[in-house]
Amino acid sequence: MAENGSQHVLDGNAAAGLLQEIFDGEITSALIQCDACDSTEAVGSLRLYASTMGAVLRCNHCDSVLMRAVRTPHGHWIEMKGARCLKL
Repeated sequence: MAENGSQHVLDGNAAAGLLQEIFDGEITSALIQCDACDSTEAVGSLRLYASTMGAVLRCNHCDSVLMRAVRTPHGHWIEMKGARCLKL
């Protein structure tokens, strides 16, 4: 595990708990396609940059941000503008 300031870099499997609260089904095996480089990977194989604020999942091939997720007192927020599609 690499440490970068207040962020820890892990694989996407470490985000399973947070993402499982948002998605129904096994999210780590879902396929996500990067909009920047067209690569398709399982969510669990992406690089996770975790902090107390939430989770940022990046493409293994081009380092683009594919997904951001955060849990707040007002609900779960997810942004996926870097992903072309997510196949559950």
